[in-house]
Amino acid sequence: MSFWRAIGTGIKYIWKTINVIREIFLNLIFFVIILMLIGLLSDSSGTSSTPQNGVLVLDIEGIIVDVTTSDQELYNITKKLNNDKPDLTRENSLFELTQKIDQATNDPGIKGIILKLDNFAGADLPALQYLAKYLMAFKDAGKPIYAVGSSFDQKQYYLASIANEIYLINQGSVSLYGFATNNFYFKSLFDNLKINTHVFRVGTYKSAIEPFIRDDMSDAAKQNTTRWLTTMWGNYLHEIADYRGLETDDLVPAPKIMLSRLKSVSGSMSEYALDNGIVDKVLSSYQANTILDASFNYAPQLSIYNYQLFPNRMRSFNNQLTSSKVTKPLIAVVFVDGTISTGKSASNIAGSDTIANQLREIGNNNNVHAVVLRINSPGGGVYASEAIRSEIVSLRQKDIPVVVSMGGMAASGGYWIATQSDYIIANPNTITGSIGIFGVIPTFEKSLAHIGVYTDGVSTSPLADVNVAQDLPDEVNQLIQMNIENGYDNFVSLVAESRMMSYDSVDHIAQGQVWLGQEAKSIGLVDQLGDFDDAIVKAAELAGLSEYTIDWQKQESSLLVELFGGYSALLPKSALELIYQQLPASHQLQQHLAFWDNLTDPQNRYVYCLNCSDIK
Repeated sequence: MSFWRAIGTGIKYIWKTINVIREIFLNLIFFVIILMLIGLLSDSSGTSSTPQNGVLVLDIEGIIVDVTTSDQELYNITKKLNNDKPDLTRENSLFELTQKIDQATNDPGIKGIILKLDNFAGADLPALQYLAKYLMAFKDAGKPIYAVGSSFDQKQYYLASIANEIYLINQGSVSLYGFATNNFYFKSLFDNLKINTHVFRVGTYKSAIEPFIRDDMSDAAKQNTTRWLTTMWGNYLHEIADYRGLETDDLVPAPKIMLSRLKSVSGSMSEYALDNGIVDKVLSSYQANTILDASFNYAPQLSIYNYQLFPNRMRSFNNQLTSSKVTKPLIAVVFVDGTISTGKSASNIAGSDTIANQLREIGNNNNVHAVVLRINSPGGGVYASEAIRSEIVSLRQKDIPVVVSMGGMAASGGYWIATQSDYIIANPNTITGSIGIFGVIPTFEKSLAHIGVYTDGVSTSPLADVNVAQDLPDEVNQLIQMNIENGYDNFVSLVAESRMMSYDSVDHIAQGQVWLGQEAKSIGLVDQLGDFDDAIVKAAELAGLSEYTIDWQKQESSLLVELFGGYSALLPKSALELIYQQLPASHQLQQHLAFWDNLTDPQNRYVYCLNCSDIK
């Protein structure tokens, strides 16, 4: 007995020693970070003194999203701690970028724009089109735009095609091959892990659940995806051809013709791009910089990140406006960005609690005369989606008009929310529809049995005996399927009522089918094709406003999340992580993981379009 007591005492002392060492180590790291932050904060205080004239450099780093959750000042500090290394995961606000370009258009201190897009990781096509609209206005104002890069992928080239001239660095390339969408499928993995996946769904085309029950895409899903993806590629191709003043067949010929032309220049991608009018010049970095400097009479170059919005514009990004500050009626902009889930909003998560609270506060603010609901979401839980929709009902009962602006995606639960609005505006390339519903419950009885673990007990009813360690009773399967069918009936009925269509007409275009915005307009799911600016104009019209201020409702993030999020950016990325980021369906895999992490619907009912995105 004394032996085991001695062993236990020894383990306790060892653990205490390890704990003390751990605490000392963490405290040292904490104090070092605090000292570094203090030093960097004092350095960053001079940012506003950066000259605000010269050539604006659109050196976008990372991705473009509707709304960011991170504090940009803190991000700048962590970037300095990381030796200013490019971060391809950085989030940039679409609307802040366009406001800066709009300001630069009328700013006599800004002589032109240089697009440096090597670190631009992309955006959805509607976001690119919206950004292009402001770049075209800048160009139409008589200010030149030049694009320079070591290579251009399709999303980078979309913006570059607007430029007066495109310079490609020696040995560079332009990748214009077409759109593709890929997904991971896990049926065999689940079979090997002996996970029993119980699926309940309504809708022939409700393919969101396919990755968990198949090893490939169904024919119905392929047919549906091919239709809208082909249309989107055609839209993209015609737009860049128009910007470049070329025929689509010359800009992106058939693969055999492309390979033949490439062979004629000995396989040189840069020479191929030059000979076919895709770029204007192939130069060394030194030559490109020399030409650009001379073109702007050696004016200083100013990064888009250092170009400050004027105070009157910055007010529109402040969601803390008080009655004493407001001189004009407000149009509030509320973001539904990411997977719709119960709880608070975060990066890629549209939290129903956060959004519902924002809508509720707006309804109690006499200064708000209209709302634009910006939706960029593949959907999520029925309960969370309905919580947001019900708040929109409350707003309209208070005679506050609600206009939906659809971004790159407003599908499934995103469309569920939109049904209660006064007016829906979508981009022609918005991915929407996916009116269907499913439920999924994984159980692990076979996995546990494989390692010798079993569960048993008694219950007063088969409906009471549900847990993930045993198979679902047949009665439970029937109950959930009927509940799913009821949810689908509710969804179709909501759409039919809001769109003034018959139930059968909606059911015909529902069944989980995905539609592009231009298709959705023709079948009655949206009211108008346009962009965010059109939604603001419509909201003002419905509210009878001639003058107004935009009140942007931002997603709040805690200081703890900011600090640890920023700290993670300092960590070097492993080779495996870098490879993972380049996988053709890496974003899909992240969505799958996020989906499983947000299986929070009380009735296990989901209106979600899991494979509607990640277009390459």
